[in-house]
Amino acid sequence: MVNKIQSWSVHVFTALGGLAGFLSLEAILRDNIFLAFIWLSVAFFIDGIDGTLARRYKVKEMVPAIDGSILDNIVDYLNYVFIPAVMVYWFNLVPSQLTLLAVALILIVSCYTFANTKLKTEDNYFRGFPAVWNMVIFYLFVIGTSQLTNFLVIVFFSVMTFIPLKYLHPFRVKERKSLNLFMLAIWGLCCVFLLLDLRDPPTQLSAYRDIYYWLWVVLNLYFVYISLQRSIPRNINN
Repeated sequence: MVNKIQSWSVHVFTALGGLAGFLSLEAILRDNIFLAFIWLSVAFFIDGIDGTLARRYKVKEMVPAIDGSILDNIVDYLNYVFIPAVMVYWFNLVPSQLTLLAVALILIVSCYTFANTKLKTEDNYFRGFPAVWNMVIFYLFVIGTSQLTNFLVIVFFSVMTFIPLKYLHPFRVKERKSLNLFMLAIWGLCCVFLLLDLRDPPTQLSAYRDIYYWLWVVLNLYFVYISLQRSIPRNINN
């Protein structure tokens, strides 16, 4: 009985990501981009650990009638795809005449990602851009790119969805896992500082923005390097 309660609790925990998504949407409609990303970060945290909890408590065995992967995909599509698409529309991130096209690209191309049965490689990388539009939109706010540049970025990652480059999954890829998790932790801390910069008014940490901003850039380049290192040699050999 206790094991079943624990297993159902994991499913409820996953579903709470949907509530976080709703609260993010509510913040968007109040033009509070800082709070919107806070709730998306909560959803990201839930998504980051619910799989580990599911395996620990053997959720699939204890509650076989509920498909946790489908539940996870529903919540992920909301938070990684739909909410970022709303941000593009609500905050006028692209030229007005291109808004519908940008939103359509995000929503429709991501359907391919979520339906792709070969999204994950045998060594646990993602194959093609894994529809993490929440990160893309966060980057656009942090860097402060122009509307046209934002649109071109959306087009670029839409195309990259179909290019079989490998994208690192830090929690599942075994190669250099300790180093990757360390880099991820520092990257996450930098993201927290950059997120605080979106507050109005910004915090006193903004005085050190150049430090954590460029550290964040370097860490992003590290993850790009890992992806290219694991992708290009294999493509050449093929």
